[in-house]
Amino acid sequence: MKSIKNVIIFGGLFACTLFGSCVDAELESVVEYKNHYKTLDDANSAILGLYGKFMGLAEQTIVLGELRADLMDVTDNASIELQEINANTPSSGNKYADMTNYYSVIQNCNDILAGFEDMLANNRLTQEEYSELYSDVAALRCWTYLQVGMYFGKAVYVTEPTVSVEDASKLEQLPKIGLDELLPRLIECMENLPTLEDYLNSDLIKYKLDTYDLKRFFVNKRILLGDLYLWNGNYREAAVQYRKFLSTDENKASTANAVRYRCGSYSTGGDTYFQVFYERYMDGDMNSYKNTWLNMFAFPADKSALWSELIWTISYDPAFEPYYPLIELFANEGKGKYELMPSAYAVTDLWEKEEQKNGAEFDGRGCDSSYKLVNGEYVVQKYLYDYDPAKPYEKKGRWFLNRAAQVLLRYAEAVNRCGYTKLAYSILNEGFKTTYRYTPESEAKREWDCVTSYEYGQPYPEPFYFDARSIDAPYYRSPWREFTGIRGRVSLKAKEMEPEAGETDVQCMEKLLIEESALELAFEGHRWGDLIRVARRMNKEKAGSGSEYLKEVIGRKYERSGLSMPDFSSEEKWYLNVSK
Repeated sequence: MKSIKNVIIFGGLFACTLFGSCVDAELESVVEYKNHYKTLDDANSAILGLYGKFMGLAEQTIVLGELRADLMDVTDNASIELQEINANTPSSGNKYADMTNYYSVIQNCNDILAGFEDMLANNRLTQEEYSELYSDVAALRCWTYLQVGMYFGKAVYVTEPTVSVEDASKLEQLPKIGLDELLPRLIECMENLPTLEDYLNSDLIKYKLDTYDLKRFFVNKRILLGDLYLWNGNYREAAVQYRKFLSTDENKASTANAVRYRCGSYSTGGDTYFQVFYERYMDGDMNSYKNTWLNMFAFPADKSALWSELIWTISYDPAFEPYYPLIELFANEGKGKYELMPSAYAVTDLWEKEEQKNGAEFDGRGCDSSYKLVNGEYVVQKYLYDYDPAKPYEKKGRWFLNRAAQVLLRYAEAVNRCGYTKLAYSILNEGFKTTYRYTPESEAKREWDCVTSYEYGQPYPEPFYFDARSIDAPYYRSPWREFTGIRGRVSLKAKEMEPEAGETDVQCMEKLLIEESALELAFEGHRWGDLIRVARRMNKEKAGSGSEYLKEVIGRKYERSGLSMPDFSSEEKWYLNVSK
């Protein structure tokens, strides 16, 4: 962001030396980090400069997270580089297969962290200030390393700053480590952070930056730690972190309006937000159909209702760098180049094959929500709601990194692996109250209820307990009483488990959750990671089964497009540039 003064940016020498994608850097461009961190304002400026650089990762992350999977495809306008990524055959110099941008962010983090340590040691930061600032930067570094691991398979793991040519030259000798070794290191880093909480008292969240509220601008550390545990197979620990995050507002004196991150019926002033529903008493009549689910992407960034769903979101303003690159990728109007589109498989075989509770076949999260038909062509709409083709040079938009439905689906993935498959089922489908029924003590056979039992039965232990009670005598309204499930929120029929031969209920539910993630989170950059995470898990349970899973899921896109399926026959072939 060029409007920010005195921003400290490092890392170019590190990235250029390690991956050889840049010309020689001058020694004078590498500045001793200790000379730049003197005041709290310097520290805050460094944070904003880091996130300004981080914003430059959006295009590459979304391309690698979606195009290599089943939901996104190239158009006839696509560049050679995008075609290569789609075919999993990137040539030397392909910008999307280049790790330099990720490592530039990583090395910025390393330099800033060293600066913060020096400031604390010299009493230029209080312990509270240091804890918040240091934890934010270290977490962003862990997030960036996770992207490197899931896309490239291996990473050079370095946490020290590069302040000289000699330091940089040593980095060339460092070995690359795979995900099995990288994930525990990232977890160790996150577990030892001074805090996992969001900024509480920092000036970074007290004021607006160029009219943008920064409260949702920074990485959520607790969700990230949950993700790392989930990738590493630490399922209960993942559930603990997700559940702690989802407990936001639960302890309010009044829970009547505690709706944050609940994915339920959220209404204010007569408006109902973020659902697909039918008007009351209309019995699912299509004339009463309403879709407000898409508003989480369409509302202006400063709309207060968004805080109930969006968690980590970064806005791009046309007046400041870095510019918003996703309009060129997706739009077929104005300044759009229309290089990427929803895959034919996704359009015809995913959302349009889902069944509404009234029997209609479609999913409101698909056409006219996640994608749209514009001038006879299907476009990825999620990133274009802020773009006006009549004002083609105003390229503004948002990068959606975390939102409530995503956390709930990953929580469900974790609890399913902990053996609470019915709880995962309730999150996937119609929520707690519908799945779990209160059974009177007088009945000989009673199923205890983890969410509505208030007198009888044994509740699920933490972190698997949710209070969804809605009682009139005595009067009580719980924070999760309106949670209607991920599919229930968009009026879809429950999806039942039908395990294949030799498949357990847990494995079947896991596939259903990943399928639902495709429908709910399409084009947001998560698809490749979701598929790889589960495929790695399958390979550990049965050699080769993960590759078969990828072939089955991703192959549908290539079959529809008439292109050859990339060779994902072994795990080392899943990743880009593993031999480099």
